[in-house]
Amino acid sequence: MNIKALVRAATRGTHFIFHLGLGVLLVSGYRLRHGRQWHQSRSGQAIILWWTQKLGRILGLHITRYGRPLTARVLFVSNHISFLDIVVISSVIPVRFLSKHSVRYWPIIGYLTSVTGSLFIERGKRSHLARTLTAMKQALATARPVLIFPEGTTSLGTQVLKFHSGLFQAAIDNDVAVQALTLHYRRDQYPDRIAAYIDKDNFLISLLRLMAQPQTEVHLSFTPPIDSHGHSRQSLAAFCHARISQNLQFQLHTANKTNGFDEHSNFVILGECEP
Repeated sequence: MNIKALVRAATRGTHFIFHLGLGVLLVSGYRLRHGRQWHQSRSGQAIILWWTQKLGRILGLHITRYGRPLTARVLFVSNHISFLDIVVISSVIPVRFLSKHSVRYWPIIGYLTSVTGSLFIERGKRSHLARTLTAMKQALATARPVLIFPEGTTSLGTQVLKFHSGLFQAAIDNDVAVQALTLHYRRDQYPDRIAAYIDKDNFLISLLRLMAQPQTEVHLSFTPPIDSHGHSRQSLAAFCHARISQNLQFQLHTANKTNGFDEHSNFVILGECEP
């Protein structure tokens, strides 16, 4: 790492620490004033959106969005590549995330995710699925959408791993739409290994390495929503997996082209996958 990269990482790291502290003060104040459900209000969602957008700029994220996300009564489904995914997505849409249970106990970050409305799941324990589905159904009954990462883990971002279908039942039971979105991190026209957080990567080392880069290019694509009525959880999972996979492969294939996508288009891949 050269001197310029070290200075960049140190500067961003300082801003990152102060911004985390500001986040703790903001959410604590809003929670004391408006109660535990403060994040459901428009002002609460506006604060979360502002804070995550600012965090994205501190981290050097350059986000390009395609397609149109729904704003209410929807279950979002995404592929999962990095701890950055939450920052990227919540910079664009005011969602509640379903995170692994251990995140709740991370210093500072665990507190922020918890008080901003995230839901938690203990993966690998079927006995907790019913409890998680109940929490998701209650959340989907409100105005703020919920987002899940059905792969259950992160990947390099060159393919979409197998989806676990159980959580899709919440959308069926609540009769809400499901909208798939695709994350793609790109550096020098290739999938960004620095942004990916996989295997035995160390969080602090990955974060510092990321902060040392001039910027991180992120592409976030929304596909048309799917009516959950008449679907089984398996068919919904398969449909979303097909859409995200096709969208990701299309982005990988066209990464070196200069014409790009139309960010206002409703669907950014060549044709739609059928269930």
